[in-house]
Amino acid sequence: MNILKLDNGYDLAIENIDKKARLVIYNNGVENVCRKSTLKNIATFIQSSENHLFKGRLQLHKANGGVNILVKGSKVGEIPVSGFLSYLQQFEAPPKTSPVGRT
Repeated sequence: MNILKLDNGYDLAIENIDKKARLVIYNNGVENVCRKSTLKNIATFIQSSENHLFKGRLQLHKANGGVNILVKGSKVGEIPVSGFLSYLQQFEAPPKTSPVGRT
């Protein structure tokens, strides 16, 4: 699991579970909050003109070329849009290959 360092002891990790992604925010190594979504939904948000994704305890907001991560309304970190997209690409499923013909 790749972890992105945020501010003040916070970290962001994405766990890939089947076709879903689980975004997890850790505070000093302890799971603080999480949110399930699809990788496609997150990537679409980053590339769209929308300014926020999710409601509740964990929120993503775009501003000034970065994605702000908010936990309970407080900003715990910011990741550049390009860096976030690169991070998400690590979790994309490899392309399906066609089965080899039987002999």
